[in-house]
Amino acid sequence: MASELNSIENDWQALAWAFGGVRVLFSIQPSPLRSVADLDEEARKHAKRRLHAMNNGWLGTNVPLLVPIISCLSPILGIAMSRNIPGNAAQLAGYLLLIPMLYLRTREPDVPDRDDQPNLVRFYANEMSALSRNSLSFWMFLAGVLLLTCGWELEFARGLVGIGIISFFSLVMLALFLAKHVNDRRRFAQIEALLGRLPSY
Repeated sequence: MASELNSIENDWQALAWAFGGVRVLFSIQPSPLRSVADLDEEARKHAKRRLHAMNNGWLGTNVPLLVPIISCLSPILGIAMSRNIPGNAAQLAGYLLLIPMLYLRTREPDVPDRDDQPNLVRFYANEMSALSRNSLSFWMFLAGVLLLTCGWELEFARGLVGIGIISFFSLVMLALFLAKHVNDRRRFAQIEALLGRLPSY
């Protein structure tokens, strides 16, 4: 990466290089699950992470959800004061559309006992299934990011440079979300392939 940076001559090349780096995220594969033992280990690790999230307390668990809710106050105030109504309306709609997906990812789970391996595997499979589906919350999140981008551009962007900067950071955020989603889909496909061999599960 350092040698590539030394070869960048202008801003357009730098932008192309940055997008190329984002593209690499989509080629990353989750570590393979070659056996039931691998699946059991991953299920145990996932349950431990989710239990750790529960132990953070209500505030620590719900901070990602509180951010868009609190952020709604600014566009609501702007609309009430008749200030940049299109931009504030787009931001408000964007924040509201982000909430279902954030709730899905931060909700407090009912984690089985660590010694109950079959239920731990079911819990892991159900969580990966929920995170990998192109559900309504998934499309709402995508629409929310796009609306937020439009709202920010209407309120803050000054000229093409400002629009380009805001759009770039929004696209990077969206790319990170989509890369994680693709990774979850690949992981769930691995889980399904293993569970298909285990009628008892």
